[in-house]
Amino acid sequence: MSALARTAENQPPKQRRGGFPSLLAVEFRLLRREPMILFWALIFPVGLLVVLGSATSNRHPHALGGLRFIVVYTPVLMTFTLTLLSLSAMPATLASYRDKGYLKRLSTTPIGAPRLLAAQLTLVVGLAGSVVVLIMLVAHFAFSVPLPSEVVGFILAILLTMAAMAALGLLIASLASSQRVAGAIGGILFFPLMFFAGLWVPQQSMSPVLRTISQYTPLGAAVPSITNADFGRWPGTTHLVVLAAYAVILLRISIRFFRWDR
Repeated sequence: MSALARTAENQPPKQRRGGFPSLLAVEFRLLRREPMILFWALIFPVGLLVVLGSATSNRHPHALGGLRFIVVYTPVLMTFTLTLLSLSAMPATLASYRDKGYLKRLSTTPIGAPRLLAAQLTLVVGLAGSVVVLIMLVAHFAFSVPLPSEVVGFILAILLTMAAMAALGLLIASLASSQRVAGAIGGILFFPLMFFAGLWVPQQSMSPVLRTISQYTPLGAAVPSITNADFGRWPGTTHLVVLAAYAVILLRISIRFFRWDR
């Protein structure tokens, strides 16, 4: 029997009805048993920031509009951790729970399977938000990357990016038949999404066609919106609308097709 099922069945009725904090704690303990996910989503982005900042802190390439490499790549690394947690950790976990019958079993308990979805979303958003703040602070104090001057726009851009990526992860969990399939789908989507975010080729160096396409992908819209907020500009209405549209549409589709059992 899983830790989730034991949590649901061993709690007294009153604790079950208000057992969300316990469920969240169980989910966090289970995530801690996945060291590779924690490494790639939490430690690797910060380490890569330090390496890039140390190697390129004084470079101002003309192709990047005179901006330093580290300034351009800081928003990209923020989206990196959001994407990895949303497309790898959450879909694989939920698909595994469904495949093993845990979701169906939880749906018959007072805790309820919907609370498990809420716990997963809370965990992903909380961890991703913590890493975003850490990246922002390390970039600022170690490499003089400006803190967001447009604070409201920055928070809105981050929240909409989280919502869009979490909705995509939930959609993968809805459609994947197993944990392996969920991992494969997440891995396949990760690379084009990060490409349009500018991980390998900065958006400023893309051809006009690729740059236009990137503006209508979730991460391609997220990176310039975060960058704009860093320099005191509004993230851009088009970028925010694109992110909101992905969040709403993908969430509706994932709810429509989500299956609690096999």
